[in-house]
Amino acid sequence: MIAHLRGTLLAKHPNQAIVETHGVGYDVVISVPTFTEMPAAGAEVALHIHTHVREDALSLRSEERRVGKECRSRW
Repeated sequence: MIAHLRGTLLAKHPNQAIVETHGVGYDVVISVPTFTEMPAAGAEVALHIHTHVREDALSLRSEERRVGKECRSRW
């Protein structure tokens, strides 16, 4: 299970962030408040992740995020 990601923010959208870590881009589901507080693409971010596994899908969801100072955004 993936529990934490730290890397470069490649792109962000109101419900999605793509974080590159060691050459791998992770597609993470984020909340709108997390989106508005994230830095611009190219900055380093650290996300606490919940790996959600279903029969038909595997998704990564941001539970909390830390960028500079500690902030929290929960599902």
